[in-house]
Amino acid sequence: MYPSLHLVLLIVILWCQFVPFTGADTISIFPNNKLTIAEGAGFLAFLNPNGGTELRQSSVAAGTRWIHCSVSVNNVQYSLDSDQIHRIGEKTTVERYDTERCGIRVKNLQKALETKWTMYGTDQGGQDRNAVLEVTVTSIKFIDDLNITVSGSASTATVNCPDKDGSRYCRIIDEDQTVSESCTKTVDLTQQISYFWCHTMFWGAMTERITKINLIVEENDRDVKTTVEETEDHIVLSCQYRSTVSLCRALSEADNRQYMLLDGHLSGRYSAYNTKISAGVCSLEIKKPLAPADVGVWRIYQQLNPTDYTGCVFDVKGKRFYKARQTIRTRVGSIARNNRLEISATDIEIFHDPRSSSATVTELTCAVPYEIDYCYLSGPTGGDYAPQRFDRLKSLGICRFVVTNITSGVWACGINDLDGAEDHLTYYNVSVYQQPGRTVTEQLTASSGDREKRLLCRTILDLPIDICRFVDPSGEVHGVSNQMKPSADARYRYFGKGLREGECGLEIVELREKDFGRWKCLFKVRGREYEIPMDIVEEAMSVGAIIGISIAATTALGIIGIFVYRKLNRRYSGPTYTVSSSMTNVSNASHQS
Repeated sequence: MYPSLHLVLLIVILWCQFVPFTGADTISIFPNNKLTIAEGAGFLAFLNPNGGTELRQSSVAAGTRWIHCSVSVNNVQYSLDSDQIHRIGEKTTVERYDTERCGIRVKNLQKALETKWTMYGTDQGGQDRNAVLEVTVTSIKFIDDLNITVSGSASTATVNCPDKDGSRYCRIIDEDQTVSESCTKTVDLTQQISYFWCHTMFWGAMTERITKINLIVEENDRDVKTTVEETEDHIVLSCQYRSTVSLCRALSEADNRQYMLLDGHLSGRYSAYNTKISAGVCSLEIKKPLAPADVGVWRIYQQLNPTDYTGCVFDVKGKRFYKARQTIRTRVGSIARNNRLEISATDIEIFHDPRSSSATVTELTCAVPYEIDYCYLSGPTGGDYAPQRFDRLKSLGICRFVVTNITSGVWACGINDLDGAEDHLTYYNVSVYQQPGRTVTEQLTASSGDREKRLLCRTILDLPIDICRFVDPSGEVHGVSNQMKPSADARYRYFGKGLREGECGLEIVELREKDFGRWKCLFKVRGREYEIPMDIVEEAMSVGAIIGISIAATTALGIIGIFVYRKLNRRYSGPTYTVSSSMTNVSNASHQS
């Protein structure tokens, strides 16, 4: 009825041979239980009973001793108890790690061995230990030069190192030598082509693999086409987009008028002629004869968000319409021959507090009435800056730059069109102040008793002033404000347009001796107080007066000296001495005592 004891034992023996033994302890493995290896590379691994980092030699001596060690690959077990080198397939070799550790050294790993490697070890106490190592083999295609193309409608792009998922380590270096310790880098699209260098390390490799990545921006799918139609009665300005647009606008820069362009819209002499939003066409029809306000630069654009818009630019002339723009050309050669002081430049005032750790960001924009091919910005120390969103703004004739921590001096924006003639240059005279204010009255020259004498300092950028005070030469503080009404007998009162307009001024009703000397204008802006010195100089003691008095005194003393000298020579000549014959080597002379 029941099986015999011998049959039961036979079944148990057979079961033990085919069912994996699970009594062994599972321990950690160095360097990791999962490795991604480049095909053809090598790796090493060993059992690490203590876990964590690699065992030191001293720890090995005092730690686990291994009696037996082996590794199983694709259900084939290889002994690691000796220095025998095992060959797996045609190229891969496996040998033991060393005599102290239970581990492996694998060379020339092939894709066919991408599997789980199980390492077995028996310590000196007879305890079985094992660990499973998941090995992934990646067939890396080493590329020296890689092109990545992105859409021109995107504002950012991601640069990925090749085989980044199988790499051990990556770093990306851009054209400015900025290093990103990562296999992926997100960059702003500011130019047509950008260059990056990816340095990659793989398991088993001892050197970096360098790949040059060329990031190429495609033509924007919102690129536009400018067309002009002129009839006896109208001029039609049209901007053709590649795809459907939302709301279009027409802007006249002559008087800053703006019109919304919708199908069938009519406003006086202007109409949205043939505007087809669904077809990506935005048109403005201007009735003839042209009014003076119609002449000048027009821009038709769609605004995607407050800082992102694109469209077309037109230059409307008085008698005829010209798309060309020769009349606004500025010759570089003629400017170079002129003195820099004669250059017409836009004044820009920047405040950068040296006490602040934050950077100042300045936006410079130059515009022309024609489509731009390229533009650049040069500073006082040279060097060009890349324009912002150039692919969107070039058809509008606009070039925009963002400069961090701009420096004082003359900056120039250069623009050219598709014809490649001479550059059109726009200049900016930038002044960077370490205080948000400056003196209007640096020195006041007056006399005691003079009435209604004024000191004035003002903020740059019309920053409002919180508190305005003046410190006189004796150290006395006088707080003034346009909100305070001084008493009838007050000697000091506020002067200026107002604190909210950024002017901190003091009017002295009548000057006294104590008012002459160094004054300080103290004002508080954005929670910080600043100090600007200024002087009241007594007119009699001014530099000009002192020089005049010195010259007069010198002249008078000279005249008096000549007069006295002549008078003395005329009235008294002094005793005369005769030289004896014993002193014939000395010439005869007279001496006045």
